[in-house]
Amino acid sequence: MMRQLRPLSVAVAFAIAACGSGAQSASNCAVISPQSGSNSVTVGETWAGVSTGAGSATTRDGRLVVAYYDPERYLTIASYDPRSGKRCSQRLESRFAGWDAHNALVVAIDRNDQIHVSGNMHDSALVYARGPVNDLGKLRLLPMTGRNEKAVTYPRFMQDNRGNLLFLYRDGSSGNGIWRLNRWQDGQWQHLGALFANRDEKGPVSAYPSDFVQDSTGRFHVAVVWRRTSDVATNFAVTYASTADFWSWWVGSGGKSATGPLAPGTMQRVDAPGEGKGLVNNAKIAIAPSGQPLILYTKYGDGGRNAVFAARYDGRGWVSKSIATARSRSEIKGGGSIPNLPSATFIDEEGRGGTMHVRAVPSAKDRQELALDPATLDTAPWRAPMLASARTPAKAAAIAIPKGLDDATTLSTTVRQNGVSGPAQGQLHWYAQKSNRDRARTCTPKAPRACNPPPSPLIWMPQTGR
Repeated sequence: MMRQLRPLSVAVAFAIAACGSGAQSASNCAVISPQSGSNSVTVGETWAGVSTGAGSATTRDGRLVVAYYDPERYLTIASYDPRSGKRCSQRLESRFAGWDAHNALVVAIDRNDQIHVSGNMHDSALVYARGPVNDLGKLRLLPMTGRNEKAVTYPRFMQDNRGNLLFLYRDGSSGNGIWRLNRWQDGQWQHLGALFANRDEKGPVSAYPSDFVQDSTGRFHVAVVWRRTSDVATNFAVTYASTADFWSWWVGSGGKSATGPLAPGTMQRVDAPGEGKGLVNNAKIAIAPSGQPLILYTKYGDGGRNAVFAARYDGRGWVSKSIATARSRSEIKGGGSIPNLPSATFIDEEGRGGTMHVRAVPSAKDRQELALDPATLDTAPWRAPMLASARTPAKAAAIAIPKGLDDATTLSTTVRQNGVSGPAQGQLHWYAQKSNRDRARTCTPKAPRACNPPPSPLIWMPQTGR
């Protein structure tokens, strides 16, 4: 029987004090201890009304930094030092309305141990805070460049090849948004320019880029799904490009150089099914052991059913193949954050034995783990091995989801050193209700707590063997 993780109140000591020595410090600190029989620890309590991403990072010396919405939905930053057991927290004056799953949070730690936090935005004014790791009380909400910051969505921190912190975001709305890139250098943010355009030859568009992945040569690769309106049914194409530095040049259509901002016609076309073909804006990209990029995406396949496709470049163009098909069709249409969309992800992005391992979910009832041959796109059933290693996550005790919620699930995210490109350091776990097209949940006799859910413990599980 799975045991429930105990809340923050199990801490051995609660020596509340100002965290850090600065006169402006106003954060609360306490000494807490791991759960009995485990090295996992509850670092906070988070709003469980809808599943938004929690931001996280660790410092070079192993301190955890987490950004989340507290039970009153305020943006809160917490730090935890496993050496001393000291947990500090600081609430910022940014409050989540509570139901828009777009309002994810992101965290990065720069080379000078400053925390950078952004989130709580959907086509709204930039929310960004910065301050020292050693004194959360000095975190302040600030502008970045002061330009093009009134309609921000999808904040992302990245790093360039020189270790400079980058910030990528959409400026504008779904179906009409341009993606911009800032760089943190010499103690200030500089706007480098636009990466993805908000128009093509037919009119307004918006890009939905995958995460950027870096190959062994230092080159960055990205896949982009393009959309014409706020309706997911107007997704119409998947494209690809790569860059060495984000601002000098890109590899575009036909392998030729292209300058930004990139549009659908200036990138390599991976697939262009057109509107109304079930294409979802959640493409994934990874680098195969051969060094070639592979792309996963979902659209309608055989018999009009939702399917997962894999694509590779054969030297002349992109070729794709269906690798998993749902037993029935789910209509891909409408706006807002849609729950239970078809998806696919790379389980082992580095590949083993020449194959890539993929989790394909063409529907909520059709989930497969596959070994994918990058050269042929052939697949075989695969099951992740349960092997001990020098660095494995701590064994998870289950988080019990309270009764009375509506469509709730457990969530997790991998925590990386610096929050961007560093090695994995462990995972955060919590529960929340799934997205509901950005609408508030209603309390009903079947789900009496859906409109006012109890907060979830936010559980930090560091990797062992360090």
